[in-house]
Amino acid sequence: MHDSNTEQVVDGKDLLPLDPDLDPAADQAAHPQPKVAPSPAEHLPIDPDAPAERPFVRGPRARSLPPWRVLVVIAVGGFFGGLARYELGLAFPARHGTFPVATFAINVSGSFILALLIVFVLEVWPPTTYIRPLIGVGFCGAYTTFSTWMVGVDQLISDGKTATALWYLAGSLIAGLAATSLGLTSGRAVVAHRRRTRETLTFESLETVEERRA
Repeated sequence: MHDSNTEQVVDGKDLLPLDPDLDPAADQAAHPQPKVAPSPAEHLPIDPDAPAERPFVRGPRARSLPPWRVLVVIAVGGFFGGLARYELGLAFPARHGTFPVATFAINVSGSFILALLIVFVLEVWPPTTYIRPLIGVGFCGAYTTFSTWMVGVDQLISDGKTATALWYLAGSLIAGLAATSLGLTSGRAVVAHRRRTRETLTFESLETVEERRA
């Protein structure tokens, strides 16, 4: 028999009974409990588009569908993004065997817009719920196209234009990365300019206050 008060229970499972004569402090010092590392999700930045009243939700609710207003905003952005791509395709049609200039320009410009948007959403504009779904998910998602890019590469290879297909494939990747870098750099330049302007105005305001006191 053993005393139920001296039995250790961990996660609902009975382990070996505790020695009633053992000093708890000495036992803890001799057998320290391992530190539990925090969940990686606790170190992630909070989504600036998330509602302020519940910016981080764990558990089954985190996988729930987005609010219907966000879906409507994405649909509106997708409508205008798809329309813009369609009109550019009509304005600059590519003949069989030639370099698809319209699709190339669409994907490159979309990369620039999306990179610039990320900087503006995170560092320039106040927290909002609808800007990124509207432009990033909706407009850019429908404006840029991966499938048409791959279809164009396949058609060029089928037409015997392997060199053009390779240039189109590699050029789209390189130009897309360059446009993304340019968008990030441009956005950060805007942020730096705004910061310098704010500091200048603050300094001038302090000088004015000091002159009035003098």
